[in-house]
Amino acid sequence: MLVPPQIVLASWGLPSGAWLAMWSVLATLTVVLLVLLRTKWSRGKPWRRYAILSLWVHVLLACGAMTVRIVAGAPHDDDGEVIYVTVLPAAIIETVETPDEEITPDEPDETPLLAPELTPLESAEPAPEAKPVEQVAEATSETSQPPAPAFDAPSLMPAPTPKESAPAETKPAATEAPKLAEPKPLPAPPLPAPTVPPPPQLAVPSTYADRFAENRDQLAALGGGSPQTERAVRSALGWLADAQSDNGGWDASKFGAGKELKVLGHDRGGAGANADMGVTGLALLAFLGSGHTHRSGAYTHEVAAGLEYLRQQQRGDGSLYGEAELFARMYCHSMATFAVCEAYALTQDTRLEPMATSAVRYGLSMQHPSDGGWRYRRGDTGDTSQLGWQVMTLKSAELAGIPVPGTTWTRIESFLRRVRRGSAGGLACYRPETPATRTMTAEALFCRQLLAHGGNDSLNAAAQREAIESLSQELPAASRRNLYYWYYATLALHNAKDDSPRAAEAWDDWNQALTAALITTQQDDGSWTNDTTWGGYGGRVYTTALSALCLEVYYRYSPNDDSGELARRRQWRAVQR
Repeated sequence: MLVPPQIVLASWGLPSGAWLAMWSVLATLTVVLLVLLRTKWSRGKPWRRYAILSLWVHVLLACGAMTVRIVAGAPHDDDGEVIYVTVLPAAIIETVETPDEEITPDEPDETPLLAPELTPLESAEPAPEAKPVEQVAEATSETSQPPAPAFDAPSLMPAPTPKESAPAETKPAATEAPKLAEPKPLPAPPLPAPTVPPPPQLAVPSTYADRFAENRDQLAALGGGSPQTERAVRSALGWLADAQSDNGGWDASKFGAGKELKVLGHDRGGAGANADMGVTGLALLAFLGSGHTHRSGAYTHEVAAGLEYLRQQQRGDGSLYGEAELFARMYCHSMATFAVCEAYALTQDTRLEPMATSAVRYGLSMQHPSDGGWRYRRGDTGDTSQLGWQVMTLKSAELAGIPVPGTTWTRIESFLRRVRRGSAGGLACYRPETPATRTMTAEALFCRQLLAHGGNDSLNAAAQREAIESLSQELPAASRRNLYYWYYATLALHNAKDDSPRAAEAWDDWNQALTAALITTQQDDGSWTNDTTWGGYGGRVYTTALSALCLEVYYRYSPNDDSGELARRRQWRAVQR
């Protein structure tokens, strides 16, 4: 390929004049050597003469090679896109290969994910003897709760069912999509029927067992819950159900997402305005956390439509971030993948397996191979905020039977060691070069609890005490709502509450402050406003879903996990006792 000389010279950072001067000097020295060949010097020792000439020829060749262009386009050329290349070990390459069957939103070719008539599994409708709500069902009409949506139509979307047809006994009442300025108040919804457990032939991992327990209210009370917290959760789910769009997802911008607040002094360009996939994942997690799946519970239609929306929007590479912008992209993918993996683990519906597996593979491909973390793009060194969502997602994937390479966990542990701070290593920072913060301390503490296993010193007793003391110094308050911080601190402190008397005391103090702050700030329609630290980016769906997840902590994850090989490596509980 012939390239103009001035472009070739400019590509090495030197002006044309400097290059011409250098070539003039080289030409002069060449002429001098040729003249010396005709003088007495030429009669010297031949080996010395040949060595000097050979050396000089190589110098000329090297200088000539500097003007040969290997790649077209000067460095940092504004006319083209910069290409980043990352070399991955073979172990990672095996996990990120393209799925055998790509999932594209334009041409769905999978078996419908959410059809109620399962093949080869039996019907998703629980057997009559497994229903604890038989007496309630007898008191209502046969059409009081419509059957799960049929997905055998070509569109794969559920047949629209008017939300007004659901009776108060099976679905809490809520207003239509609220306006942020003036939410319409409604009376507190009545208590729904007890949660319907999954079909008996499906073995739910013990981690999730408390969600479906017949004595769940008692378990919640033992953990710090109350009738008020359960009523708040039911109201939140009712609002989320009514806020769901016709396409099955949740529209982030419709409920105030994308408002730039310059949190911590950074302008993120209104990130979150197109975070529909992320807030849809959070909304689904809120339903799943209360025991509602697309196969059982009072919200089968909403969960089914939400999962189908995610499947329709999944890209061929497995990503689930939709139209999200840079700063929200990996958050959206993690949250959506988290919801899909948890739904798959809860129901073992094999139609969810292709979507979950390809989404997990995409997430694995985004991990930095040496840093061990995740950030905004492939090749970015990681941050603790992104890491937390990935750890929860990968743990859910393992519970669903999706394998995660051991090297992935090793790199995660390495990253967590790099962000440790404090005298005992219990505090944590956002990135290795930044100071410790309480939000990152809470997130890292929960991650270390999930990774805890025999022989792992990433979280020892002294480190956990240091983290708990730090979190105890900033309890929730209605005047300063930071739901992101509250979410991780609630999970971590609840996990640690049985480890020591001090941990139990810290949890009691935190729980009292949390429930008071959330119950007093919940709107009459069941939602929470988005005037929180990060609520401007995520909007009202984000704040409502996270608030509900905080109040589901009493039964969302069971305290013990004895699930075979998982228990021998890593567990959904605190440090081994």
